[in-house]
Amino acid sequence: METLRHRYAAALIDEFQDTDPVQYAIFRDIYTDAGKPVFLVGDPKQAIYSFRGADIFAYLTARNDTPDANRHTLDVNWRSDPRLLTALNAVFGAVGNQPFLFDGIPFHPAIPADGKQREPLWIQGQREPPLQVWLLEPDGDKPLDKGDASRQAARATAAEIARLLNLGARDQARIGDRPLTGGDIAVLVRSHWQGRLIRGELLRLGVPSVQHADDNVFVSDEALQLEWLLAAVAEPGDEGRVRTTLASDLFGLSGEDLHRLREAEQSWTAWLEKFQDYRLLWREHGFMRFFRAWLTGEEVPQRLLAFRDGERRLTNLLHLAELLQVAGRTHPGMVGLLKWLGDRRRVPTNRDEEQQLRLESDENLVRIVTVHKSKGLEYDVVFCPFLWDGRLRADGKGGTALLYHDPADAGRAILAVGADEEHPARQHARREELAENLRLFYVALTRAKQRCTLVWGKIKEAETAPPAWLLHHPPVIGPSQDPLKVTRQRFKDLTTSALRGDLQTVFAAAGETIAITPLPMASGQRYRPPALAETALQAREFTGPLPEFWRVGSFTALTAGHSVEAPDYDMTATIPEAAEATAVAAPSKGIFEFPRGARAGVCLHTLFERLDFTQGEDERLETLVGRTLTGHGLDAAEWTPVVADLARRVLATPLNSAGLRLATVTTDRRLNEMEFTYPLAKLRADALRRVLERHGYATGPFRDMIETLEFNPLRGYMKGFIDLVFEADGQFWLVDYKSNWLGAEPAAYRRERLDEAMAREAYLLQYLIYTVALHRYLRLRLPDYDYERHFGGVFYLFLRGMDPALGPDCGVFHDRPAPGLVTALDELMATGNAGADGVALDTG
Repeated sequence: METLRHRYAAALIDEFQDTDPVQYAIFRDIYTDAGKPVFLVGDPKQAIYSFRGADIFAYLTARNDTPDANRHTLDVNWRSDPRLLTALNAVFGAVGNQPFLFDGIPFHPAIPADGKQREPLWIQGQREPPLQVWLLEPDGDKPLDKGDASRQAARATAAEIARLLNLGARDQARIGDRPLTGGDIAVLVRSHWQGRLIRGELLRLGVPSVQHADDNVFVSDEALQLEWLLAAVAEPGDEGRVRTTLASDLFGLSGEDLHRLREAEQSWTAWLEKFQDYRLLWREHGFMRFFRAWLTGEEVPQRLLAFRDGERRLTNLLHLAELLQVAGRTHPGMVGLLKWLGDRRRVPTNRDEEQQLRLESDENLVRIVTVHKSKGLEYDVVFCPFLWDGRLRADGKGGTALLYHDPADAGRAILAVGADEEHPARQHARREELAENLRLFYVALTRAKQRCTLVWGKIKEAETAPPAWLLHHPPVIGPSQDPLKVTRQRFKDLTTSALRGDLQTVFAAAGETIAITPLPMASGQRYRPPALAETALQAREFTGPLPEFWRVGSFTALTAGHSVEAPDYDMTATIPEAAEATAVAAPSKGIFEFPRGARAGVCLHTLFERLDFTQGEDERLETLVGRTLTGHGLDAAEWTPVVADLARRVLATPLNSAGLRLATVTTDRRLNEMEFTYPLAKLRADALRRVLERHGYATGPFRDMIETLEFNPLRGYMKGFIDLVFEADGQFWLVDYKSNWLGAEPAAYRRERLDEAMAREAYLLQYLIYTVALHRYLRLRLPDYDYERHFGGVFYLFLRGMDPALGPDCGVFHDRPAPGLVTALDELMATGNAGADGVALDTG
């Protein structure tokens, strides 16, 4: 302890009224006689957390241990309107001595801060009394039943809130220069049941609100209905479970809808198949993937938001989905997760903050807050509809355990079990319980900045409520009398007129700052929110540099700037001017007159993808061609003979000097539209340019393309589609069909013209990317793979110019990239390194 005394120079302990005796004893041992300053800051009138272990007697002990000269009072109020302070001073100053029952908790009238800029509340141009006291008056002499009082108070509160908000929407209720809105209003309650009652009444009038509560999300209707859904998805063959969830608010089918489904077998089968699909999605991709698909597919948010409390329902559902996703890590599988949800529903707990209801929203909504949660907060307009509830736990039956403090030694707590009505323990326990209720009453009323509304009257058990002690205190209490019993009896004996007379006497000094009126009985007008003008939005222009990021690239992305790679159907191919001029003079219709562009390209690619090359002379070719032309919106009657003839010529044309023809390639030795994706460490244009230059591509027709090659550095993956890969005599060949129109005569498709087209369209870069893809593919698939032995080469087939009579010199572009180039490109793609060339390919 001596070490601690020397270690700490000073201390300031805030909210000291919420400490307990053990904590204070520690502080006292540390700082007593240590010669170090310690400041204990607290307001005993706000000590309301005994249920958490806080003990007001720890504060009172500390107060008694502190010399009078070291006690200081902060009596300036910076929160509330001065008129409201006048009214509240009258309420808590009505009992001259012991307004909070204990001598150590005096009441000091609050003094408004001088010079503070205030924004007063104006209602229809008037400043109404800031403290509104609504009286609930029974029809006869008997006190009003608590259930009736709760319903009437909740209805009147909701009606007044709707009135004020409607005035605010019409700019007739203002705080300073701005309209009153829902966010300015709070309703303070003692229990969540009371909060739900208020929320229901507000919903009835269309007033949006948010309830700050500790309720568990697993006790919500959404948890039950979600359990129904998961059970139906887990067993879609159980028609009873499917019907149950379809009848829930999550699907919204009515009884009539379900009855009609019994008669419509096809529709019912469609529902069962849908649940089967959801089950498959859950099983193969996990709970959250299924949940999101179901949520959007069934339009659940739109359906739930149509309810008056739609935001609350949707918030609960999304909250439950998050908890289920997390639980799936430790409870895998449908059965495990469903059991976990069922267990949580049957045994919920409010001690787990993750399971407490989340706020659906708190922007410009009326707040419904417990008095305990409101401590430390402030609101312009406050309603306290239930502070008349004076039920005391100490008034229970004799078996109730009673906790109180020894009057002779306040630091000594006593638990009395089985104390009867006459036992002194009951009197002490009642006194301490009422004292805390008085402090709760103080916290509730002092949350208001502009206006506070209090409901009061002759209600069952109200004789032990804080207002009975403060506003109807007996003028004289004998020395041998129990003040609580005397006050309770006096209140019970009050007539309605006498009760009103007490209030008028207590509030006389407060003047027009307090209004005493009967509880409004009108059901209220529905809230009509103001029409909001849509704000004109404009995107800000981004001028800064874009950092390098991971992405998927392709040949198209590198050359044409497109971010998505699809099968290449010559959509970007251009037509040379000289060839265009030649086209006009075409004398007759043939393949050179066949339509150009993307649609024609797709059509020809599709035809060769579907065509069995070995049946080129088969009569079924005409049928396939006609069907393909029709499917792509081309005139089959006009073009079928032309395209069929093209197909026969392409299949029969020798592709190289060895006589290799597509007509010899069987379907089991070919791959159509081979899609690939391979990783890229970092591909830069300058590095790719250096590799190509070192291998001789900087001269000849590709020189301009190489020199002007530019693209943003690419890190991520390279993706693409190869039209055809086939195997012949142990070698693998890469084929790309080109429907480009280069001219109206075969001479336009000679090798020198093809080189120009290949350079113009940057097809060199395309087939090098494809070559690396096929090289990596074969390296993984062939155990003894060797590039020199297995890779035959690249064919770019310009279909319109191919003819068996002209051979491989017309319409056929062929290349076999050098092994060193492929090695260098492979390393460049894998590492981003454009260093020295390799001399041999890695065949591992």
